[in-house]
Amino acid sequence: MWKNNDNDIRMYVPNADDWRVQVKADFSKQYCHAKKPDEEYYHLLIGGEIYLDNGEKKLCLNCAIRDGIITWDRQHWEKGGR
Repeated sequence: MWKNNDNDIRMYVPNADDWRVQVKADFSKQYCHAKKPDEEYYHLLIGGEIYLDNGEKKLCLNCAIRDGIITWDRQHWEKGGR
C-alpha cells in the first residue's frame, strides 16, 4: 500500500506540536475517533498498533492519512504545513 513511486515509507505530521505518536501496548478496548467512509461505527485500535493521540482523540494511521493529519509529502514544510 505504498503511496509513492520510490517505496519511501516515511510519513510526516505537519502540525507535530498537536500530535504524539503512540504504540498501543495492551489489548484493552480502545477506539479510533474517526469512522471509515461508509461505516457507521468506530473501529478498534489493536495491541501493537501505531496511532496518533492529541490528548482529546486517537486516530489510527489510515484515518490520520485520510484526514490529512499525516502526509507522504516530504516537502510539506514548503507549503506552510497543513
